[in-house]
Amino acid sequence: MEVDQSLAKALKTQGSANVVVIFKQDTSDVIKRDQQRTIRQPWTKDHILKAGLEQLASTSQKNVVSLLNSKDAKFTSFWINKSGRLLSSPRANSYIDEPIPASSQINAEWGIEKIEADAAWTLPGGNNGQGIVVGVQRDGGIRMTTLPVPPMEMGHGTHTMEQLLVEERPSLNVVNSSLVQLTDGSNADCDQAPNLVSNSWGGGQGATFYNAVINAWRAANIVPIFAQGNAGPSCATANSPGDSSSVIGVGATTAADGIASFSSLGPAVGGGVKPDVSAPGQNVRSAWSTSDESYSTISGTSMAAPHVAGAAALLLSRDPSLSYDQVKNLLQNNADRDLQTADTCGGIPSDTFPNNVWIWKINARKALAAAISGF
Repeated sequence: MEVDQSLAKALKTQGSANVVVIFKQDTSDVIKRDQQRTIRQPWTKDHILKAGLEQLASTSQKNVVSLLNSKDAKFTSFWINKSGRLLSSPRANSYIDEPIPASSQINAEWGIEKIEADAAWTLPGGNNGQGIVVGVQRDGGIRMTTLPVPPMEMGHGTHTMEQLLVEERPSLNVVNSSLVQLTDGSNADCDQAPNLVSNSWGGGQGATFYNAVINAWRAANIVPIFAQGNAGPSCATANSPGDSSSVIGVGATTAADGIASFSSLGPAVGGGVKPDVSAPGQNVRSAWSTSDESYSTISGTSMAAPHVAGAAALLLSRDPSLSYDQVKNLLQNNADRDLQTADTCGGIPSDTFPNNVWIWKINARKALAAAISGF
């Protein structure tokens, strides 16, 4: 058996390590069978998909689970991506799209105005996200003093959560997504499944570890949105999972309609065009975890992703049956394109559509207007 050098080093220096075990059995057959079913009610279909993934995990992990139980090992089994995690400590590990301190103070909610979300609310036939559930990553915690759970003090998650609530006013339902690193999904309720998931985390390039989760979301008609990463300004710096062709990867723009210097650029590993869209991500003010009245102004594609998630929620509130491709096309085809020029990446100029710099900035009003008119 071959042991990764980083794991071997951790075991030698620390005596223990957290390990994720990926089983050979693939979830693609379960998802394919689910896609072939002709069931009108999406909730019924989701229940069947969940049951199939749980059965696959139970069968494929049976022997390993039995062995670990016999050794009194601490572990968590996951059904969404046929993996298991061996725990050496109770701390959950996940990559976070690290925020960048703001360089200056500007209009507090400039991003909302820049993508015209406020104008989308008041369109004839417009909305503010009624009936839509958005799953969000907790990336270590969200300040939740109004809920009967102890707060996990971490500003990043609180910051991205409040952005979503501002863009969608009080009408949006927000739930914590079942990240592999944070929960095993044992209490999953398909009746509460989100319409989309906003993820402000990532790391590495060309990584496939999250593909099974993304595929399950897509099969359940849940739209995955990921921050593209803060590894710019060089080309070919798009991070995973945002560099997957199955998700909407989000770059960051400035108040002056330029690409933020930190925003990761494409092409992705394998040549795919990234990001898929861009949104305000530099000097964004939002809530912070230190108190119920605290705010902080920071920068990152983490701050851009909730803008896109909020715009997608407006589209889905108008028509919950919209597919991933339809949401993505509405955001791209109605984006603002009168932006500053930028470097060429992957041989494609930044003023050509599509491109590897930003694919231009989303415009919630234009996208929703197109959805209202039948695009």
